[in-house]
Amino acid sequence: MKDVQQQFHQSSHAVQDHWDSRYKQNGDQSLSWTESAQSLSQQWIRETVPRSASIADIGAGRSLLLPTLLRAGYRDLTHVEWSQSASKALQHQLSDQASNITWFIGDLNLWQPSAFVDLWHDRAVFHFQMDHRSIQQYLHSLHRAVRPSGYALLATFHLDGPETCSGLPVQRYDAHSLISILNDSRDANWKEVKSQIWTHRTPSGSEQIFQYILAQRTSFDP
Repeated sequence: MKDVQQQFHQSSHAVQDHWDSRYKQNGDQSLSWTESAQSLSQQWIRETVPRSASIADIGAGRSLLLPTLLRAGYRDLTHVEWSQSASKALQHQLSDQASNITWFIGDLNLWQPSAFVDLWHDRAVFHFQMDHRSIQQYLHSLHRAVRPSGYALLATFHLDGPETCSGLPVQRYDAHSLISILNDSRDANWKEVKSQIWTHRTPSGSEQIFQYILAQRTSFDP
């Protein structure tokens, strides 16, 4: 199996415990963020980068995104997740195919890829960053990981979306505020490639309005 890293520090334990508990106590049909394999994310990724691209899925959980990309011929895939329970469950589900994915369990801010990634995917992690410090830590991690001319595909709750998720408050965004906050850093400049407001129907039948944005890094400041 490809590299399986586990790194925790004391301030991360509460976050890890929260998500471990959610995954241990709930099947996928009880988790609001569950979506089908034919997601908007996988569509955009397949339209944007070739099968040789390096792709990191941040907060990947038990998502079907990486298994779907794996079946489509993508081979440089990394699964980054707080919850050990979710990560191990997906590895077990994939069986022998799990060896084709690199796995990291722990704080995404501690994850450092061995080489730049071509595309950073995050569906519903960034919107949990509620203060300036955590937002800047996240952006530093993103900028450290994505190569020049690489991509960030982010999905957060839209301004008209829910105010909380999984019992936690979230920051809500539109496309303008997302690209603005990506550029609120000396580390890189980003341009919007495309964006879309997307209505996600949860397994229970309720609707959540997401803001998706695909941005490309246009300069690099080491």
